[in-house]
Amino acid sequence: MPTPTQRKVDTAVESLADRGFAVVPGVLSPEEVSAAREQLVAIAAAERAAGIDRDPRWEDGPHNQRVFGLLNKGAVFAALAEHPVALALVGGLLDPAFLLSSLTANITGPQGRPMYLHYDQDYVPLPWPPAPSVANVIWMLDDFTEENGATRFVPGSHLEDHTGWDAESMAARAGETVAIGGPAGALVCIDGRVLHQTGANRTGGERRHGVIAYYCQPWIRQQENASLSLLPDVWPTLSARMRELVGLRMFKGLGCVAGPTQRGLRV
Repeated sequence: MPTPTQRKVDTAVESLADRGFAVVPGVLSPEEVSAAREQLVAIAAAERAAGIDRDPRWEDGPHNQRVFGLLNKGAVFAALAEHPVALALVGGLLDPAFLLSSLTANITGPQGRPMYLHYDQDYVPLPWPPAPSVANVIWMLDDFTEENGATRFVPGSHLEDHTGWDAESMAARAGETVAIGGPAGALVCIDGRVLHQTGANRTGGERRHGVIAYYCQPWIRQQENASLSLLPDVWPTLSARMRELVGLRMFKGLGCVAGPTQRGLRV
């Protein structure tokens, strides 16, 4: 008989196929949520004080905050990226040898603007293959609500013909979006072809914290260059699975070290 977790995963797989996204509630315990949130809040406060997050290229404005390179900033974040529920969902969308492209956080603050509507594999040449090339898992460290900026989606847009889509045509579909929230400890998995955006935070003083694990097919260049960006003292703390996820195992001749005779993992 399937376990409750397996039933949740099976339901999510159906939603991913039909709608392009799926929420799985209750994946993290309250203690796990608290540990990750406290760590993220402390890091974000330190980076904001240092001016690290002041990048005008982020269209959702100065009231929101991005935190990058989370593998360097606490084992609690690595645990999210290799959580078995997340890996099961992503493994149903991508090749089993998929990679972790990046691990970041998105914090929406009061008056934060919505991000532009987009899909996550815009660098993949059209026409796209029938399966996604990338997938995202957003971990909810607070309750995600429409008021505090829950991610908004155009349901089913992953199944459309994306040929000819541009920023203007995608923006025109804002009225089709629906906010997909959930309780703290839930995750939402996203097919890389579906139109979505960070919502606007319309609360008076609530900051909404989410961790984003971004995965890609094993033949795609990763967003974060782990071999250069990971700190030397972090490598020994990574599990064998995480070392695979950041790209240390050769895939069909890609990622070689001194030729294609490599065996096992290299660190």
